[in-house]
Formats: sequence, C-alpha cells, structure tokens
Amino acid sequence: MRLPRNPRRAYDADGNEIPPVTVGQSLAEGYRTVMAYCEAHNCGHGAEVPLKGWPADLPVPDMALSLRCSQCGSRRVKMMVNVKELYARAHDAGSSGR
Repeated sequence: MRLPRNPRRAYDADGNEIPPVTVGQSLAEGYRTVMAYCEAHNCGHGAEVPLKGWPADLPVPDMALSLRCSQCGSRRVKMMVNVKELYARAHDAGSSGR
C-alpha cells in the first residue's frame, strides 16, 4: 500500500521524497526572504516573508502551515523561492567577472 504524498514535498521519478530545503540552509545560502502565495480561488495574493526568526531546521514549505493570507484569510498558502532575490544573485554572479 502506498502512503499519500505530502503536498508540500517534491518527489523524484521513483516516488521518493526529495528532502526540502530548510530555513537554516536558505539563510546559509544568503537568502533573506521567501515568497508566500495564496492558492485560494480568485485570490493569488503574494507576499515576501522574512526567514529570520523561524527555526533553522524548519523546512521552508512547512512555513505555510503557520501562515494565513492577509488579503482573503485563506490558509491555502504555498511557499516559493523569492525570485527577486534569485535574479539579483544571478545578476551579481554574472557581472562579477566583467
């Protein structure tokens, strides 16, 4: 019997859970925020969430369990990398050799 999948986890082609990144790992990599997106119907509100103050061993996707959308009040929140930080890091890395 196959156990149900955790919707806050990624899985490989064989169905094995891929360990999620933790708050501590994200901070160690230089990230300061993540994005929270509301998945409620007709909302889609997004907000930056600081990583500082969260337990270091907490998986980033599990931060959503403690959040509520400030726009509609839904608890259907999904966590993602902050693309602004990601692009800024990529831009800085690309321009450092010029």
